[in-house]
Amino acid sequence: MHQTKKGNQWHFGMKVHIGVDDEIGLIHRLETTAANTHDREVSHKLLHGHERRVFGEAG
Repeated sequence: MHQTKKGNQWHFGMKVHIGVDDEIGLIHRLETTAANTHDREVSHKLLHGHERRVFGEAG
């Protein structure tokens, strides 16, 4: 676990990154990281190679 600051607020803990099939809602990948790990560092681990579409947030 680790701490990170977002705006003026401190957060301590971990993040969960989830790869989900958007058609049936099945979770196919799950990665946990420290709170200070940027989302783009694990995005490649959430893909299995057979995607036709990929969605994500600003991170």
